[in-house]
Amino acid sequence: MADRPRRVQDARATKPVAGRHQPAPAPPEHELARLQRQVGNRVVADFVTSLAVQRLKEGDGPSHDVGVIQQQLNLVSGVARLAITGRFDPETTAAAKAFQRKLIAEKVAGVVEDGIVDGVTHAQLKSRAPSVTISGTDTVVVGPGNTQVPLNPALGTHKQLQAGAKGVAVKELQDRLNHSGATTGKKLVIDGIFGTKTDAALKEFQTSVKVAANGVADPGTWAKLETAGAAGQGHVEFDWREEVEGVKNVGLRAAYDWKLSKTALSISVGITFTKKQAGVDAKISQWLSDIKEIWSTFKAVNHSDPKKKSMNLDFKAVRGGGDHAVDVFRFDPALPKKQRGDSRSNSGTWYTIDPRRSMAPHEFGHLIGLADEYNRTEDHYVATTGEEPDVADPAGVAADGTKLATNIKANLPLTDVLAAPIAASDDKRWGAKLAAVVNGALGEKQGGFSRFVAQQYAKANAGASVYNDIQAAFNAKAVTGFQENFRLAVTPFLYSNKSLMGTMETTPAKGGGGLKAADHEHPIEPRHVQPYVNLLAREWTLQTGAADVWKPERR
Repeated sequence: MADRPRRVQDARATKPVAGRHQPAPAPPEHELARLQRQVGNRVVADFVTSLAVQRLKEGDGPSHDVGVIQQQLNLVSGVARLAITGRFDPETTAAAKAFQRKLIAEKVAGVVEDGIVDGVTHAQLKSRAPSVTISGTDTVVVGPGNTQVPLNPALGTHKQLQAGAKGVAVKELQDRLNHSGATTGKKLVIDGIFGTKTDAALKEFQTSVKVAANGVADPGTWAKLETAGAAGQGHVEFDWREEVEGVKNVGLRAAYDWKLSKTALSISVGITFTKKQAGVDAKISQWLSDIKEIWSTFKAVNHSDPKKKSMNLDFKAVRGGGDHAVDVFRFDPALPKKQRGDSRSNSGTWYTIDPRRSMAPHEFGHLIGLADEYNRTEDHYVATTGEEPDVADPAGVAADGTKLATNIKANLPLTDVLAAPIAASDDKRWGAKLAAVVNGALGEKQGGFSRFVAQQYAKANAGASVYNDIQAAFNAKAVTGFQENFRLAVTPFLYSNKSLMGTMETTPAKGGGGLKAADHEHPIEPRHVQPYVNLLAREWTLQTGAADVWKPERR
């Protein structure tokens, strides 16, 4: 709305007139009001906000702005990780001073080691650790993340092969032997059959690279083959594990075939579906379509090429094959009729009653070796995602957080008294009192205030982790699975992200823009396809001799 025109009075009208009431003189206009009048309220509000963000010091918060600074300091300060509480505590001051010392050593002008984040310090933080929005949340990206980590890297990602073996893995072996330059005679026929000629060629190669010439393609031999000769196709297989929602040793064996053409890298997973109930065929077809549609939305781009040569990344699941076996039900037969809609799929059991189109793409991600990104410990979360945990909601009264930390400790070990019989493991009654204490105060909310509670617990208990102590207390009662009280007690002290393996609604390539979604409803991010870009880059270098830099991008 435009300002009303100001009435200009004749100077003569301001003289007192006998017998007439005179209005009080107008107070001088405040500078901020004058600025608002001149440039508008919104501009002034933005300016004032920017000033507030530019100067943060110990005692400030809880606020989202302090939380972002803690995320940034975790990347650049070089000291112990800060809890993302949104409270500018002494630890944050120490980290800020450490960062300022770095800047002073680099002779950055205008920096004082005072632990106050303003001016040059704040500008340098934003420049060196920019906060970006991923799936609707602000975070700082540390690196590409390790979304695909074998349980035992020393074992490699190949099948152990010897005479009599068949399949794509053997084709890869034959291809690499042909391009290794270490074998004599005719090239092997790429037929996927490990016969006498393949055996002889392998032994010849092993002799040339000084490993045991036993005719067995073991991890040591594969490591040599992967640097000696290129291949146009292959098979990857490895075990992986994760810890999620407090439960350890969750995972399976990843397996997939790959094939490289002039225009694309294809990733294919063979799944044998065992139909445990009738009427599931149509859903299986839908699942296969969903996997292809959601995953095949990326390309690998050669950033060393001025023309930015690119190759599509094509993912698909096919019926049959020995890579994976999945049991298919319409619903979980163990659930009462009214609860069948709660049937929860996992990597080995899929339910057609599950309405989420993200289900099959999500589980497909596990089949090719990708870990979850929800309800993870801080170290696991940062390593897996390459991101700082989201600030989320830091609001809360400090005294309440300290009191809650004390109440949690008072209920450890678990104080429940159970009547017999007690289940041998995962009895649903254990931890009800502790779950009520945690859930009653925090719900399942993860974020700044929950991290503050964990911080207070550590300070009161010689640095102990509230998550580890709760987990140990349940484990002592033989609760090691996804028991509900266990889940409620640990969830606030874990970290979640909204961007792994697939909904139609939130996949950026499908118009969702990477919007924030509910747990398990996740769009795929470039980091999730990075392992396959790395595979492509390796083969490109072997084929061309050029160590070009390839990066994943959306098509």
